[in-house]
Amino acid sequence: AATMTADKKRIVSCSGDRAIKVWNLDKRFVERTLERCADSVTAVAISKDGKYIATARGDKKIKVWNLSTGKEKGTIKGHSDAPHTLLFTPDGQHLVSASKEKSIKVWNLDSGREERTLEGHYKPVLAVAMTSDGKYIVSGSAEWTIKVWNLDTGK
Repeated sequence: AATMTADKKRIVSCSGDRAIKVWNLDKRFVERTLERCADSVTAVAISKDGKYIATARGDKKIKVWNLSTGKEKGTIKGHSDAPHTLLFTPDGQHLVSASKEKSIKVWNLDSGREERTLEGHYKPVLAVAMTSDGKYIVSGSAEWTIKVWNLDTGK
């Protein structure tokens, strides 16, 4: 998995060596390795402002990192399967995750607590996206459906 910062200056990658690496594209080198995970990294996301990285792992945990310092901000637990898609809300206040559980979870980044679970798919959720205003989450699942969710109401 890999993703790029909005300013296109860095890429965060997670690969078969189980290392989470931050690459500097201008200088073409690895700025830092955040962690070598005992389990596979299944997804990665960067906040719009470039302050935070989120990584999902095979052990069902999500870790949030400060991109500038490389320090871990916290660990989020609550999935019963490994999350395979992540995204930050545009305001950077929440993280959205999905796995084979057939639902989408919305996490408060300050507290690390689950704020909402969006349920309605009957097969695994494969992808999530968000509107630029942060009001709606769009999800696609293995049942060949796309759903649009209001972040405030969960419907």
